[in-house]
Amino acid sequence: MRGTAVSEAARIRAIWEAFAAGDAMGMPTEFMCPEDIRKAFGSAMPEGLPEGLLDPSLSLTHNILERGSVTDDTEQNLYLLAEARRRGAVMLEGVLSALEAWIAETGAVEKHYIGPSSLKALEAIRKGTPAEEAGMGGTTCGGIMRTPSAFLWNVKQSEEELEESIRTSLLPTHNTSEALEAAGAYGFALRAAYSGASVDEVFAAAEEGGKRLIARAAWMGCAPSAVCRIRKARQLAAELDEAALLDYVYSLWGTGLPSADVAGAVFAIFAAAKDNVWQAIRLSTVIGGDTDTIAALAGALSAAYAGGHNIPGQVMDTVRAQNRALFEAKYPEALQA
Repeated sequence: MRGTAVSEAARIRAIWEAFAAGDAMGMPTEFMCPEDIRKAFGSAMPEGLPEGLLDPSLSLTHNILERGSVTDDTEQNLYLLAEARRRGAVMLEGVLSALEAWIAETGAVEKHYIGPSSLKALEAIRKGTPAEEAGMGGTTCGGIMRTPSAFLWNVKQSEEELEESIRTSLLPTHNTSEALEAAGAYGFALRAAYSGASVDEVFAAAEEGGKRLIARAAWMGCAPSAVCRIRKARQLAAELDEAALLDYVYSLWGTGLPSADVAGAVFAIFAAAKDNVWQAIRLSTVIGGDTDTIAALAGALSAAYAGGHNIPGQVMDTVRAQNRALFEAKYPEALQA
């Protein structure tokens, strides 16, 4: 697939489709351990990986959603994307406006889609706390999760502009060294992958982005390094088969909400799948932990590297149909079959 000549618009759309499909694929298994995923969904995974969208009624956390539904990962990104497009830049006022609109229009609080630290930060900002200060408690993957919109609203951004876009996207809720490092690593890797870089160059860009953004932190938190895990992920993917790689990442690093957890898992899976977008999403779906975020980010990075995706048409058709209202409002290009 890599190297196929397609338009810029088609390439960007493929990344968003991979992100949304990954979100929908990982949604039913979110916060389940690998053993329970196999027990619940084994009949849909004859070779240990899902063949299509899984049944959310068997989910631990999303059993009231319909098959193919996306979660806060896609919703937040598309709200932020639409606002950046409207304003012509990623601006703090736009980020706040997008997040407030997302909360009000999607029932994010009632659905427990917004974490307590983000909710607390936004409430503080409403009462007059400066955004830089309000976001100094957010260390989770909510920062890296919304990074795609910081790059994809304008893929022609310079490195300096991308750095500022990522920082601004995180500032109100995730202004911490842990969150900034992981988001910087992913954002710069996505930029490199989109630009036609090799796998080695994508990983080098991740290190550069992580270092650039962590340098913008007000203070250094005591936490695992996303960049160090990303560097190790490249090595592990070359040494282990896929099953052993997933087991290592889940069992030794963890795949929960911390920024470094999600970053390590995403880059390990990308290193294993490379331009096989569907494989990246399937591996993410069964790793355990924060599977919807991991699958969305890994799928998008793989699609950027591939220049397209190989997600089955039936999966994409279901995702488009189930989330039509969101796409029509924020990213109508996603509805093109």
